[in-house]
Parts: sequence; C-alpha cells; structure tokens
Amino acid sequence: MHVVLFILILLFGSSSYIVGSIQILRNKYKPNVFSRVVWLLLAVNTYAALLVSNSSRSSNLLGLIFLIGNTLICLLSFWKGTWTFGRLEYVCLGLLVVSGLVWILFYAPLVNLAIGLVAYFIGALPTYKRVWRNGSSESVAFWSLFCIASFLSIVDANGASIQDLLFPIYFTLFDGSMTVLSLRKSTNPTNK
Repeated sequence: MHVVLFILILLFGSSSYIVGSIQILRNKYKPNVFSRVVWLLLAVNTYAALLVSNSSRSSNLLGLIFLIGNTLICLLSFWKGTWTFGRLEYVCLGLLVVSGLVWILFYAPLVNLAIGLVAYFIGALPTYKRVWRNGSSESVAFWSLFCIASFLSIVDANGASIQDLLFPIYFTLFDGSMTVLSLRKSTNPTNK
C-alpha cells in the first residue's frame, strides 16, 4: 500500500507543478520573480528541516516535490514573471533568516519548519485576498492536485505524530482552502 500511495503522491504533487508551469508558459499566470526566489529559499529550508526532523517518508517525498516544483516555477518566473520587490518579500525573507538562525543557534529544525510555514502563509495573503474576491483568478487544478498529494502523505504516515506531519497537514489545509475558494465564481463582475 505504501508504494501505491508514494506513486500517487508523486503523480498528484508533480501534476500540480506541471499545471502551474503550463499556466506560466501560456501567460495565464505571471509569478513575481522576487517572491518566487524567496519561496524557493523557503522550500530549500523546509526540505532540509523535513530531512533532519525525522518527518515521515511521505512528508519527505512531498517536500522534495515541493522543492523541485518551486525550483521550476522560480526558473520560469525569470523568463515570464514580474520584477517587483515589496514589503511582503522583505517580511518573508526576514522570517527565513530568523528560522535559519533558530536552526543554527538552537538546532531546532521543527521550529525552523514552523517559522517557514508561517512565512508561506504570510506570503500567500495577497493570493488569498485575490481569490476571495474572484475565485476564477486561481487554478483549481494547481491547488487541488497538491492538496490531494498532501492528504495522501498524511494517510501514508499511518499514525505518525502531528509534528512529523506538520508539513503535509499545513498544505492539506492551505491548498484545500485555496481549492475551495478557487471553485467559487467571482462575486464582483468588475474583477474578471
């Protein structure tokens, strides 16, 4: 059963980033280069924290997919993205530095992971705002596929502790909420 779940996690997680990449190539999504660089650094930090904090094997697989997917989106953003650096990028970069210092000074990879997840959430607030106003502004496929992969990672962990499942639990809830919001039609016709 573990092998089947691993394959499904790999398929759903990878498919999410394939959908995102296609949207970028078709000019349906223009990622912010600086945001994507920060998110890539957070993904590197997160994956390292997953590996050393004894997270479940399925969490590690999900983290690797997340890292590779963010690398792909970041590379595409250099070609097709926008180039703005705002307060949000500074906040997320600051949280990344704090999480790195916590890890180095106290060897607390789980705290590092939690701070990184807070940074992801703060970085996603503009996306939440946009999709709240106009559900069709985001791809249901992108969010739902990674949500499914995250949920399958939880299922595969089979009784692991909450701390070992922090990463897939976060993304099941986060991507699940983005999926629900993306399914809604625009409430304001001027936002189309």
